Amino acid sequence: MSRITNWGRTVAFSPKALVVPRREADIVTLVHRASEEKQSVRVMGAGHSWTPLIETSGYLVSLDKLRGLISIQPGRQETTLWAGTRLYQATPTLWKAGFALANQGDIDRQSIAGAFSTGTHGTGKNFGILATQAVHYRFIDGQGQIHDVYADTDPDLFRSLQVSLGLLGIITQVTLKVEKAYYLRLEKRVIPLAEALENFLLYSDTHRHVEFFWFPYSDKVGIKLTQKSEVPGQTAFLKRWVRDGLWENGAFWMLNKVAQYRPSLSAALCRFAGANMGAEVRIDRSYKVFATARWVRFREMEYGVPVEAGPEVLREIDRWIRRHQPAVSFPIEYRYVKGDSIPLSPACGGDRIFIAVHAYHRMPYESYFRGVEEIFQAHGGRPHWGKMHTASPAYIAQVYPELPRFLEWCERHDPSGIFRTPYFERLLWGERRLQSISV
Repeated sequence: MSRITNWGRTVAFSPKALVVPRREADIVTLVHRASEEKQSVRVMGAGHSWTPLIETSGYLVSLDKLRGLISIQPGRQETTLWAGTRLYQATPTLWKAGFALANQGDIDRQSIAGAFSTGTHGTGKNFGILATQAVHYRFIDGQGQIHDVYADTDPDLFRSLQVSLGLLGIITQVTLKVEKAYYLRLEKRVIPLAEALENFLLYSDTHRHVEFFWFPYSDKVGIKLTQKSEVPGQTAFLKRWVRDGLWENGAFWMLNKVAQYRPSLSAALCRFAGANMGAEVRIDRSYKVFATARWVRFREMEYGVPVEAGPEVLREIDRWIRRHQPAVSFPIEYRYVKGDSIPLSPACGGDRIFIAVHAYHRMPYESYFRGVEEIFQAHGGRPHWGKMHTASPAYIAQVYPELPRFLEWCERHDPSGIFRTPYFERLLWGERRLQSISV
């Protein structure tokens, strides 16, 4: 089997076989075969996670043949999709039917199941992680049994499925709540970092979605303020391509190449980029405003910290960067996510500020990420499961108090552990095993 790599080029491995099922029955057959052979099974979406979630020496499953719209229930404002459907495929299909997702992240390349199962999120004080839009999951467990799980009839199992990391089974269908199709008005401003931090909660109260990007070493941020628009609008494709593609991605790629070959210029390049972020106002279909083109490959680490800690965390990161002078050429992203009751959600138990740090994939990142991660963890931050982190099993157990209950569901639905790999055994079961040994 040829080598499999992820988008961020942080994971590379050779599975026993890549399986592309066309029907749910094919997955049931594979599960039985893997159990008999004592082989692990992992599911691959779009490969947009930076952590080794899909890595296995056993069977790797791609749901690329299980894509598309299954049904729409207009009266209930719900839609059912095959789990392998990419977000960028689902949104225009829903729009044609008169509907839209309530919220999205700024990348839409992921599969529905992959994005939901890892806790992927957008931003907005009234919006949780993407999985909070789900109302039903259909999955095949480690014994080959097919289950339909609904939020209102089996809430405990449902919540575990919302961020499951593929450990309870293979999700094949997801039913989502949707809204009537709507337009968004996006306003981009360039403002001082101090002002953004001081007024972020006010902006979050007065706008549907708010986030900002800050280039380290700079004192400016590019803030995005979004509201629903009663007036339709659409940006011409050529104009979007020139601005988002040719200019923003092209110029940004050049900036990163200069930083790669001349790291000593990183601080000056960040100050230049921060001072020259463009202002903009536009109205477009909601899914076109949410998603942003990402052509420059990067590595990413993200933690969710308590809302009240967010400003101080970013100030500490600023001080750390100015003290240690790492070669950085990517901005830091700052977003708001509503709390939930999902055991493995980084927002479980309360609203969170998510802060994401990035590094160009051809530049060193280890010391930079390690220094920032220490700040995140000092404030009780929780790592995004799909993004790079070095959290220990003990730390994970500390910040995810409902982890034991989640692991019980995993063991109930996958008693042979075919969906577990050494990565998960160490990260999630490691502390549990140590505790059982000590007892």
